[in-house]
Amino acid sequence: MDAIVLVGGQGTRLRPLTSTRHKSLVPVLNRPAIDYLFDWLERSGIERVVLALGQANEDLAATYPPGKRGAIQILPIIERERLESGGAIRHAVQTAGIEGRFVVLNGDIYVDFDFHAAIQAHVGFGADLTLALHEEEDPSAFGVAVVDGEGLVTGFVEKPPRGEAPSRLVNAGVWIFEPGLVDEIPPGAVRVEETLFPSLVARRRRVLGHRFEGHWADLGTPQRYLDLNRELLGGRNAITAGALIAAGAVVGGSAVGAGCRVDEGARVIDSILWEGVEVGAGATVERCILADGVVVGAGARAEGVVAGKGSRIGTGAVVPPGTLMEAGGRYDGTHG
Repeated sequence: MDAIVLVGGQGTRLRPLTSTRHKSLVPVLNRPAIDYLFDWLERSGIERVVLALGQANEDLAATYPPGKRGAIQILPIIERERLESGGAIRHAVQTAGIEGRFVVLNGDIYVDFDFHAAIQAHVGFGADLTLALHEEEDPSAFGVAVVDGEGLVTGFVEKPPRGEAPSRLVNAGVWIFEPGLVDEIPPGAVRVEETLFPSLVARRRRVLGHRFEGHWADLGTPQRYLDLNRELLGGRNAITAGALIAAGAVVGGSAVGAGCRVDEGARVIDSILWEGVEVGAGATVERCILADGVVVGAGARAEGVVAGKGSRIGTGAVVPPGTLMEAGGRYDGTHG
């Protein structure tokens, strides 16, 4: 069975982190986020993964060239124009020669559930399309599916106001397609979530909402990305070999990437440090995401800060919580 992973987006909601790195390559516990999707697809018995790459995705294409990765075959396909999800699926199916049933995944999610059970449900229901659904306590930031007692999807509500959602089941970005559906995707650059899916439901086609038990997270914003890392860490640390942690430094509930240095007396708590990050003596970094090459000066304090590649926090500076620092930016305590 083939899988199409939609990775053509520009990751605008994750900026400044994605200003210099593809959103699927942002590290989760010091590994590219998309690696976890590949692991899950391999465990699920997928034989080939088609990467639907958009423009300016050269770093992702270079990281995952055509060939084998474990038991799965990776086939990157580059789009020459903006296609959105519908156009990307059609292009991938035609270019890769996909003929049978296939699965489509958004590339900016973390997911781990029993895919074999989803396939069994899809086949048993006689579904044309199956949408994996995950229950969220607050679904207001997501697309919500309404299902009947049999699991048939009867409607959608996009980002309902808080407390007004008709369901807490959100579209998890994992969809099982029967091959004939590709011909029903409208032409051009269209989103299947806004065209094909509502059309199928309106025509009472067999669209199954498969509620799964398992782990799911959307990595689309810095806060959700940080939350996923912290959840997977569970209060522990993930420190890459070669990172230098001074004897008097404190690191707790954090991921620290290759080439990082945390100096004497510094504190790094509930944070994500990519690669080559330097935290000076006596500095405090808490609930932060620091991209490659960020430098935090001695005695500085950063809480809830998202810093792009190569940005610098000056010695003794106190950065206001919620600050977003663009790549190469500087904060010295008087201006950002």
